[in-house]
Amino acid sequence: MSVRILTSDQYINILDKLFKLGISAEIKKIHKNGPEYTSLMVCFLNHNLKSAECLLKLSNSFEKRYFPTTVGYTIVRPMFEIDVNAHYISKDPIIRAHQYIEYDYIVKKRQMDACTKHMNSNKPDWREGMEMTWKDDWSDIQQEINSKFDLVHSRFEKVTKNGKHILYNNWSGKSIREMAIEVDHEEAYDIFYADLSSFTHVDVRLADRFLRLNRSGMSWSTEAKYYDINSVFRYADIFLSCFLSLFGKTFDLWCDKEVHKCLG
Repeated sequence: MSVRILTSDQYINILDKLFKLGISAEIKKIHKNGPEYTSLMVCFLNHNLKSAECLLKLSNSFEKRYFPTTVGYTIVRPMFEIDVNAHYISKDPIIRAHQYIEYDYIVKKRQMDACTKHMNSNKPDWREGMEMTWKDDWSDIQQEINSKFDLVHSRFEKVTKNGKHILYNNWSGKSIREMAIEVDHEEAYDIFYADLSSFTHVDVRLADRFLRLNRSGMSWSTEAKYYDINSVFRYADIFLSCFLSLFGKTFDLWCDKEVHKCLG
């Protein structure tokens, strides 16, 4: 989507059109790159559409003056990550789809080990909580998690200069920015994603949304700043349209021209 300056109503209207295009998708067969790739792309579509639906419902539930912009930004941020991951996986779909899915064993192993560690906490409430969590979530599948981890962990490791093996922090072994650069999303990362990250990392820009300085001093308000609702829906339009272009071409559902019609 071209980076245009529109009114909030125009951005909302575009998102509604993109949402309707997305929900029209009918996947009737497994993609040639396999069920893993197919399932991931459909899951990414579903998450994006649910995000768009939530934003549209928020726009109907609040006066624009009091639109919950911090919530809106938090909903939009994963839409960028989904778009980047989808494009990155699609560059080598069979191998990367398997890699993405198998990383689940690394995540579960880390969760299980963290629970084990904190069962020995010096805080009684944590010990009790972790003992209950272990019994409910991990005790019956401990052997399975360890076995699956042993099978895949070597594919998710890097070796330091000292010869130490360290597990990746995410499935690809690359940061979101590194993946974004590889799929030609560097500008969107540096400008849009950096702005959105303020609301998940709770930096001072989040607090700034509520601070008002006037002649009588400081006050705080949940009133949206004039540019925020535009930014929420503008970002959502950009990220969703980019993903839908990829998804439509991948499954031969629609062409770029149909996506661009939504933006007019």
